[in-house]
Amino acid sequence: MVKTITGLFVLIFIACSCQSTDKKLSASTPAFDSVLARADRLYDSGDKINALDTVIAYRAHTSNLSVIDEINYYTFCSEIYRKDLRDYDRYIAYADSIIAVADKSGQHKNLRSRYVHAYNMKADALFAKGLYNESYEYYFQAKVLAKETGDSCELSKFSYSLGMALYRQQRYLESAHYFIESYDEAAQCRDAFIYFYHKQELLDNIGLCYFKAQQYDSAMMYYLKTLRYIDSNYMRFDKRESVYLSPKAVVLGNIADIFIKYKNYDTAKAMLKKSINVNLQKGYTNSDAVLNQVKLANLYLREDNSADARIVLQDIKAELDSIPDKQVELSWDKLMWQYYEHEKDTVKAHRYTLAYLALNDSFTASNKTLMTTDIDGRIKNIEQQYQINLRNKKSEYEKIYLFVVTLIALMALVIVLLVLKNGSRSRNNVVMLTKLNDQINEQKEKLEKAIAELNLKERDKSRILRSVAHDVMNPISSIIALTDILINESDNYSEDHKEILILIKEACNNSLGLSKNIVEAAMDIDEGNMGKEWVDLKKLTANCVELLSFRANAKKQQIIITIPPERGGNDDILGFVNKEKIWRVINNLIANAIKFSFENSVIEVTLEFISGKVCISVKDTGMGIPERSKPYIFDMFTQAKVPGTSGEMPYGLGLSISLQIAKAHHGNIWFESQEGKGSVFHFEFPAKNSA
Repeated sequence: MVKTITGLFVLIFIACSCQSTDKKLSASTPAFDSVLARADRLYDSGDKINALDTVIAYRAHTSNLSVIDEINYYTFCSEIYRKDLRDYDRYIAYADSIIAVADKSGQHKNLRSRYVHAYNMKADALFAKGLYNESYEYYFQAKVLAKETGDSCELSKFSYSLGMALYRQQRYLESAHYFIESYDEAAQCRDAFIYFYHKQELLDNIGLCYFKAQQYDSAMMYYLKTLRYIDSNYMRFDKRESVYLSPKAVVLGNIADIFIKYKNYDTAKAMLKKSINVNLQKGYTNSDAVLNQVKLANLYLREDNSADARIVLQDIKAELDSIPDKQVELSWDKLMWQYYEHEKDTVKAHRYTLAYLALNDSFTASNKTLMTTDIDGRIKNIEQQYQINLRNKKSEYEKIYLFVVTLIALMALVIVLLVLKNGSRSRNNVVMLTKLNDQINEQKEKLEKAIAELNLKERDKSRILRSVAHDVMNPISSIIALTDILINESDNYSEDHKEILILIKEACNNSLGLSKNIVEAAMDIDEGNMGKEWVDLKKLTANCVELLSFRANAKKQQIIITIPPERGGNDDILGFVNKEKIWRVINNLIANAIKFSFENSVIEVTLEFISGKVCISVKDTGMGIPERSKPYIFDMFTQAKVPGTSGEMPYGLGLSISLQIAKAHHGNIWFESQEGKGSVFHFEFPAKNSA
């Protein structure tokens, strides 16, 4: 099994890091340290709930805890809720509490490692809940902060988390790459127990990845390396034998898998029994012992040794009654099915077959989202967005600098004018004017340089966006084409396989659409670089409504177009415009109304000619826009994007591009909206009435 670090080891890490990072903070109090030590002993003895209650009760009756005490309290409790109670919502709440305590202390710099740990806590919990995209956001925040601190140990956690995710996706060689990277990063950590335990875990996980990839020689090499590493550090950090013997027993169980593959069953059984005998002890890794019992029972059934298999299966059932585990239960159902088939008891065999299939379907359904998640792509997208945000911040600083330089230049110019008006022609004044002139020239050069750099960075940003979008469009198009071929030849595939192919195609089409939007967003849209012609705006709007009516019908919606007679309804309304781009804006506004309106609703499109301008309004009665999102609606990479009422994918670029087009036509776009009641978007630009 792939192992995880226990709450006890997290506490050791926190206690150790206190000594090095929190120089300006008050240390943990001896009284609370004593309570934590007592709770640790209760936890080790198996009385986990009492350990939790002990810490909670002390904190409830104590008001003088230090910042470090508070953080240690939340960390201790959170690990029990995650590892033992599996209450991930409470685990996230404790992570937020750690961040809140750190913020309140005003010691952000000294508590960076605690922020990193809290972000990783939230990411782990979100991942466990199946909220994979949200979890990557917090993993990435932890990575960025760890980079700022230069803490390779925390970077190791980021690589480890990606390795775990890829392992669950069965991308074993990619997972091994991240585990190796995590191990190299952890090699720079302090010589402490938490890092020793983490590194031996990583070595074992690398071996597991190679085993799953059927590279058995490489797997054996890493398993043996793990054993040597544990032996070389035996009793160095902790005087309890369990923390050294238990992981060794885990590795022995993994090595047994290799002997099973080579059909050396006697050696495999001996190693499995040895591992089980160690990890079934109190305070050891009982869950791993149960997994090895599953392997042993399976071996007995292979050898037609039903008597020994029956004994082991009874032991597994006893462990499941005390420590429920769905994965072990799945394997147990399958073994019981095989056992009763061997015993010719078809009724019981059928019963366990049904139980196995039902539980297996549940696992398949729960893992479906993870298996179709593009982890690498999501991380790269977050990285690109982070870089773009950094560039935008830098651009804002440069604008401020440019403003200050311009102000200084204007002040210098005013001074020169005053000197010219009121100064005498003395030698001193001439010298002063010369100096001022030199200063003006110097400021002018700096101003020109700043403007040139600003323009260059703007071009760089557009070029990067176009390059990234173009680079991904070709492979995405190829994937769509290949997926179409597979779908057309899918007679031999199961319904699940067909559904996965359709999901792949939909995801690729969404990505292709986003890439095209990015290319367009990166292009300069201004009046000088687009061809214009006289266009019948009433006809253009009607055509757009007609084309989009099919999409509206799919959601049982109706689009109504209205042109008031007193405001141009009886005459042609003409605009000297770029027909394609104006159509793009109208199309985007109506498409958004369809996307964010509910079924059986009406969308109203109104066209009016008022004082030399045409105003096209699109009204819906859909979701509406929350107050907090309104300031960001027209941002290129807006944070205000949400899925449509039927789950339609938002890109967040359409309104930004539409506003650019409107400005290039000397027009504007604005809106009124109320959350839950709908929105009205107005698109206005110059036009003329044929009358």
